[in-house]
Amino acid sequence: MKKYTGIKILFLVLLIFSGFSGYSTENFENDSTMLFPFLKKELNKGFIYHLQEEREQELTDNSNYFEDLTTNSLLFRWSDQNWKYLVFRQEDWNYTFEAGPFLGSGTLRDSTTTEFIDANQDVIGMRTKAAAGYASRFYYDFKNYTIVKVNAWGQFDLYRRTTEGVRTDSNQVVAPYSEDSSQSKLRYGFEAAAGWGRGRLNPMNHFMVAEYLLNKNYARRNFSDEEITRLAVEIGRTKHSRNARSGHDAEKEAEQLKSFINRQMLLEEPESIPSDWEMGEFMPRMNGTRVEVGPFFNYYNHEPDFIFGGYLKIEHEKYCNLNWNRLVRANLSYNSYKKQDWMLLETELGWSFYPDLKTRYDFGLKYIPGVVVNDIDDFGTVRHNFIPYVNYYSQLSSKYRMDLAFSWRITENDTFVLPGPEVSVSFYRSKY
Repeated sequence: MKKYTGIKILFLVLLIFSGFSGYSTENFENDSTMLFPFLKKELNKGFIYHLQEEREQELTDNSNYFEDLTTNSLLFRWSDQNWKYLVFRQEDWNYTFEAGPFLGSGTLRDSTTTEFIDANQDVIGMRTKAAAGYASRFYYDFKNYTIVKVNAWGQFDLYRRTTEGVRTDSNQVVAPYSEDSSQSKLRYGFEAAAGWGRGRLNPMNHFMVAEYLLNKNYARRNFSDEEITRLAVEIGRTKHSRNARSGHDAEKEAEQLKSFINRQMLLEEPESIPSDWEMGEFMPRMNGTRVEVGPFFNYYNHEPDFIFGGYLKIEHEKYCNLNWNRLVRANLSYNSYKKQDWMLLETELGWSFYPDLKTRYDFGLKYIPGVVVNDIDDFGTVRHNFIPYVNYYSQLSSKYRMDLAFSWRITENDTFVLPGPEVSVSFYRSKY
C-alpha cells in the first residue's frame, strides 16, 4: 500500500512543480545581455587532504549495525575536466581518480538477538576512489532546453580496525570487548536525472579577463560593454584553440592579443599583458537564471539502496561587477524509498570575490530543511539544517593551483545531514 501511496505523492509533487515552473518562467527574460562560448579542458594532478564525517547503518529484522567515523585522508588525485558551452548546447564532463592513505576514529554499535556490542574504533588503511560525470543541456530554442545528467562513483577501502568496548549478551552479562582485524569495504553508486529547463547561465570568464586587462592598462578611460565584449570574443577565440595535452605558447598568445588591442581597438600596446595573460583560469563564472524540473533516481550498493523522485531547481547567478558574483539557488526534491519517503529543500545564498586574476574567495550559507512523508496527509517534523562555508582558490603560477574549502554542518539530528565540519585542501598542477 505504501508503494502506491508514494507514487501518488510523487506524481502530485511533479504536477505542482511543473505548474510552478511554467508560471515562474512564463514571462522569463534572461538577465544576461551577452553570450560567450566557453570551451576548456583541464588535466589536473596533485594531492588533496580531506577531513569529513562518515556514517553507515544496516538495519534488518534481527540486527542493527551502526558505525560513524571522523576520517582524515591524504590522496593523490588525477582529474580530467571538460566544458563545452555553445549557444544551443552546454555540456560538461569529468573523470577523477584518487588513491592514498586514510585514518579515522569513531564508534561502533552492533545489536543482534543474542548480543549487543558498544565500542570505540580506530581505523588506518588505503583508500581508492574513482568517479565520472556528464551533464548536457540541449537548447531547442534560445530559452528552452532538455537536460540529461549521469554520475557514477566507486570507493574501495582496505584497512586495519581496532575496537575496544563492552559486549552484553542475551542474559545481560557485560564483558569487555576488543578486536583487531583486517577489513575491506566496497561502495559504489549511480545517479541519473533528466528533465526540461528554461533560461540560461552564461560563462563570463572571458569578459572578466577582458575587463580586467582594459581597466588595468587604460585606467583613465571608461570602456563600454561593447568594447569589452569585443576583446572578450578575441580572448575566447585564442583560448579555444588550445590543446591541453600538447600545451600552448602563452607568450605568443599574449603578443597576438597585444596586436589585436593595438590594431583592431586602436589603443597603445599594453605592457602588462604577458604577466596577466597566464592567470584568470577560474572555474566557469556564471551569469543568468534558469529553472529545471524533472525526475531522477539514485542507486547505492548500501542502505538506502534505490531512491527515485522528482525535483524543481532554480538557479540565479549575477555578474555584479569585475570583482563580485552573487549566487542564489534552491532545489526542491521529493524522494521515494521502499521504507520511507521524504521531501528536501536545498537552498544556498553565496558570494564570490575576485580581487585579481589569481584569487577567488567564496562564502555563503546553505539552508536545508527536510521532512519525512508518511502518507499524503501525514508529514513528520520539519528538520532544519544550516551549513555556512568559506572557500579559497589561488592560482600560484601558470601551472600550479591551491584550493581550500571549509564548511560546518549545523543540524538538529542526522536524519538528512551529518553534523560536523568538513575540510579539504588541495594542491595540484594543471594543464589546459
